[in-house]
Amino acid sequence: MSAGNVVEQLELSGVGMGLRKVAQIVSHSDFTDNGDTTGDLTLENQLPVGAFVIGTKVKVLEAFSGGSNTTATMTVGKTAGEDEFTDGTSVNVAAVGVVGDSAEDPLEFIASATDVICRVTVDNDFTTVAAGKLMVEVFYLSTKYEYNNPGYPLEINA
Repeated sequence: MSAGNVVEQLELSGVGMGLRKVAQIVSHSDFTDNGDTTGDLTLENQLPVGAFVIGTKVKVLEAFSGGSNTTATMTVGKTAGEDEFTDGTSVNVAAVGVVGDSAEDPLEFIASATDVICRVTVDNDFTTVAAGKLMVEVFYLSTKYEYNNPGYPLEINA
């Protein structure tokens, strides 16, 4: 097993699990303004059926700011405004850095494909947010072989 294929080998082993993530780089303009202090964004990819959610990491590349807003926080969850993937709380996106948290229910089983929804909340008006860029990553244990290549085996018979 090499470092380059450790996830593949874990998924093909008797354990059948690999560490994966749903990740996306987003800008302030990608969020839909809710007409109040919040903006929502659904990530392009979903958590797959059979995943066990571990937690979320956010790398703030450019602080969310603009207008008279002095604070900006973000929740990550299954629905808008929920925070299941940030341990029932929010993370600070008003300063450059890396923040994160475990899932609210660590190793929660995902029974159906699940959206990952981010909500940024500022202290004044989301319309005035003029800057902000981050990478959000939701880590999970995979319980199925997720390669789309039909040449890969789906299980190992030992």
